[in-house]
Order: sequence, then structure tokens, then C-alpha cells
Amino acid sequence: MVGLKPTDIPPSAPIKFLSAGTAACVADLCTFPLDTAKVRLQIQGESRTCKASRQVKYKGVLGTITTMVKMEGPKSLYNGLVAGLQRQMSFASVRIGLYDSVKQLYTPKGSERKSGV
Repeated sequence: MVGLKPTDIPPSAPIKFLSAGTAACVADLCTFPLDTAKVRLQIQGESRTCKASRQVKYKGVLGTITTMVKMEGPKSLYNGLVAGLQRQMSFASVRIGLYDSVKQLYTPKGSERKSGV
């Protein structure tokens, strides 16, 4: 781009926390239905050990998602999303937001080499 130059000023800590938490929330929005289907399959596998429960309700991840949408509606794929987003906003923002600060704390001065690779 013409006229735009990268800045040498790193983002502030609140910006790092907010952007890390937001990125984790967006990723969680995309993967939450898959995680929900995975948990349902795991629960089904645990209940199949009982002799009384031999009927298989879910078959594979896509089959589980399809069954959930047909029987419970599309909103069922996102049951528990609020708790997941709260977890991502707190844990991911701290973990990713503090990464550079902690890395600098434990990295001795002058140990970072610039490689030409």
C-alpha cells in the first residue's frame, strides 16, 4: 500500500487482551458446533456400555449435527455458547495477551538473533 508504513510502537496491553479475546471468541463461534457434536458422541459412547442402552442415536460428527438440527433445531448447536465465550475471553486474553510480556521477562537481553532465513 502506498504511504502506509508499519509502526514500531507495539500495541498496548489492553489492546493485546481485547484482540486476543476477540480472536478466540471468533474461533469458538466457528468450532462450537463441532465441539458440541463431539461431546454428544462421547456421552453416547459412555452410555453404550450399559446393556439397556444399545440404540445408537448419533453416527459420526456430521450425522450428529444433522440429527441435532432435525430433532432440536439449529440453536441446539450453540447451547452453552455464552459460557464458552466467557471462558475464551478470560483465558485466551490472559494467555495470549501476556505472552510477549512474559517472554521478554524470561529472555536474556541480546539473546534474540535476527536470522536471514
